[in-house]
Amino acid sequence: MRIGIDGHAAEAGGSGNGTYIRGLLGGLLALDPPHEFVVYATDRGHPFFRSLAGRPNVFVRELRPRTSALRIPLSLAWASRRDALDILHVQYIGPPFHRGRLVATIHDLGFLRVPRTFSRGFVRRSTVLIRRTARRADRVVTGSAFSRRDLILEYGLDPRAVALVPYGVGPEFSAPGTPADAARVLGRYGLTKPYILSVGRLNPRKNLPVLARAFDRMKKATGLPHRLVLAGPEDYRSRETLAAVSEAAGRVVVTGLVPDADLPALYREAEIFVYPSLFEGGGLPVLEAMAAGAPVVASKTTSLPEIVGDAGWLVDPLDVDDIARALVRLAADPELRETLRAKGRARARTMTWTSAARAMLRVYEDLDGGAASPRKSSS
Repeated sequence: MRIGIDGHAAEAGGSGNGTYIRGLLGGLLALDPPHEFVVYATDRGHPFFRSLAGRPNVFVRELRPRTSALRIPLSLAWASRRDALDILHVQYIGPPFHRGRLVATIHDLGFLRVPRTFSRGFVRRSTVLIRRTARRADRVVTGSAFSRRDLILEYGLDPRAVALVPYGVGPEFSAPGTPADAARVLGRYGLTKPYILSVGRLNPRKNLPVLARAFDRMKKATGLPHRLVLAGPEDYRSRETLAAVSEAAGRVVVTGLVPDADLPALYREAEIFVYPSLFEGGGLPVLEAMAAGAPVVASKTTSLPEIVGDAGWLVDPLDVDDIARALVRLAADPELRETLRAKGRARARTMTWTSAARAMLRVYEDLDGGAASPRKSSS
């Protein structure tokens, strides 16, 4: 079987879509299946694509132009025919002129559920194009039961056409690390311990001003020396977000984009990891934090409870006091932190990119075997 994968997102740092496609491709190739993979890039010289060189069953194709408005509907559709694909796998949006089998990963419907956290143009385009892709795809893939239900209801999809492929986390996050590595990473960002960490794009969806207010209340209630560290690249309405964070709390460090190589140590050295997001289809930073042994506080909404399970403290993301209580308790209770560390590591061990890749292979092979491809619900 020849499988095409739109891999351009792998070139983006600080992106959940990029982490997903790098992890999934790595897992697929580690399984060494008897299939060929054609990976579509906009920069085949990117380090990730260079790492695929020498594999006899992997072909990296560079597509132009880089703008998605032309690359997806024209270049990707043409390439999929030229390369005689059995299946094309995309994230969110597929080419309307592709005539072969199509698999579409749609992580969540945030653009519909929390539209104020995206630009109006993005919401308009996504509303039309993602719906079209979801209803055209032979299989829609998503990483949480929450998103699976949401997709089926929103787009009227037949449940048989929507596959749940849980997310994974890379082994670098569970590696023990060294004191020298920790000192190097903390020194790079001017950090000292103890600190409370949140990782994610600086977008209103991540609810950082509320986190900052909760942190401020924790500091006033306890007088503890902790700093709040926000790690992630700028995004839609970042300036407003950072202004609100600055107004709400002092002793906040904003690192900007953190390279992948630095993230494991940043998680490992954190006393608490907090993720009070308003809406998530997966929440990869939560998985990474658990794997690295950081005690997790996360929202009890959308997909996050199923990702965290009993391995973290779940809070109401709109309740400043609820978040502050969790921070106060964890900061003051080392035994509870150790309990959550152990539970988080154990839970993360069950979620690997290899297991995600096995589930994805079953999706591909089911389609290639000629299984029926229901798209819309008959109801």
